[in-house]
Amino acid sequence: MRRCEWAKGELDIAYHDNEWGKAIKDDRKFFEMIVLEGFQAGLSWHGVLQKREAMREAFDGFDPERIKHYGEAEIAKFMQNERLIRNQLKLKSLSANALAFLSVTKEFGRFYDYLWGYLLRKFDPKFDGKQIINHYQDIKQVPATTPMSDFVARDLKKRGFKFLGSVSTYAFLQSVGVVDDHMDYCFCKAKA
Repeated sequence: MRRCEWAKGELDIAYHDNEWGKAIKDDRKFFEMIVLEGFQAGLSWHGVLQKREAMREAFDGFDPERIKHYGEAEIAKFMQNERLIRNQLKLKSLSANALAFLSVTKEFGRFYDYLWGYLLRKFDPKFDGKQIINHYQDIKQVPATTPMSDFVARDLKKRGFKFLGSVSTYAFLQSVGVVDDHMDYCFCKAKA
């Protein structure tokens, strides 16, 4: 059984095999991935995975309804917690991202409908709601950004999301299954 070469450790393998590139519909999961991809900026994904459970616990299970109320007291508490990624700007972005996320879900009903139904069709009217399956033989072929991630990042930023540039947005699109960038040899590769 061969998998993508980046999945080496236990956490990476579990994430790769069970989550990465698999389309999700759950709003809480979308929000969790927005938070994690934003926190990953400048760090390794492996490092984020190591802190994920502590973040889930500290951040009320990634519940945007609760996170929208986070203020200076919560940020100060999080800055003292060695189990978390302790970047003050990223921590301050939590409430802004929760508010932006809730605004999107209020407008579109679900984040899934915004992303898959509205935004990706706005980017490409021919988008048919199916996962984009890329074909790569080597991890060096996988782009850091695409015109789609540029477009999605701009819209997210316009709606008030923080710490989601084109690079982290492309990683987000991979993580929520809009894009399948598993290597062609990987057993997790979707069948086109």
